[in-house]
Amino acid sequence: MSNDIQSQDRNSIQTRNQNAAKPQDIEKKARGLLNNLVSSVQTLVDDITALEVNTMVVDRINASKFNAWEAYQVIYSIHDPDYFKAKGIPKESSERYRSLFDQLEREYFYLLLEEGSGFYNPQDERVKQYRQRLEDAKKYQSNLVEADQENVKLAKPILPAPTPVLDDKDENNQDDWIEAFKEIQTLLDNDKFVRTLRKMYELKAALDSSNVRSTNIDIIYAQTVMQLDGDIITRYHKDLFSLSEDAKNLIINTHNQGVISGEKQWRGTFSFLISFVQSIANLSR
Repeated sequence: MSNDIQSQDRNSIQTRNQNAAKPQDIEKKARGLLNNLVSSVQTLVDDITALEVNTMVVDRINASKFNAWEAYQVIYSIHDPDYFKAKGIPKESSERYRSLFDQLEREYFYLLLEEGSGFYNPQDERVKQYRQRLEDAKKYQSNLVEADQENVKLAKPILPAPTPVLDDKDENNQDDWIEAFKEIQTLLDNDKFVRTLRKMYELKAALDSSNVRSTNIDIIYAQTVMQLDGDIITRYHKDLFSLSEDAKNLIINTHNQGVISGEKQWRGTFSFLISFVQSIANLSR
């Protein structure tokens, strides 16, 4: 009986020892977490090289938490031929909505063209088709500038669809949609693409905050951009100065307060990043 108990104790101790994390495993996990954190900080640095503050007056504010998949569906829906008719959006406002889809599509297409992006493939049919159309366009437009962002339209719509697309052969091409779904998931893991997606989603929320059926377009009355190198650019819409003196002063004062608050937060973020980098440097010694 005593031998049985001792045997069980030894087995229990051996099991605990086997389950206990080894120092090298802990170090590996810690290094992995640190690398992920450094990667996140690098993304943050890429995203805060400039501070932009916009001030506009809207009818209401829609408060919703950013969800990448939902945002992708919302922006992609703008490409639907019936979108503006269903929403009752007049032609005068439709271009501002279309520009959101176009900008997101450009971001995706640049990933296809950029080596090291994880999406680069010179043999991709969409890229080959784009280059061929660009060459054809040059024949009819001698002063065509290849770097012009508008030329991305030559690639035709290339963003993967977030929902199944009807097909003439089988009415519901599930195989193509599954591939598109996988591609979207990969896109939503790309920090650069998601930053653009978030921006487009925020801009669309601003457009939706007004009466979308009205031909009156919400105006960004004031915009300030602060660059990392110290350049500060402030723009005022000319319509601001046609408002009453009280309204004009209220908007300008509100904008200035937003700039001051944004700058403080911006500087605080940089201070944190500098401290973080110094801490990493000290750990690596």
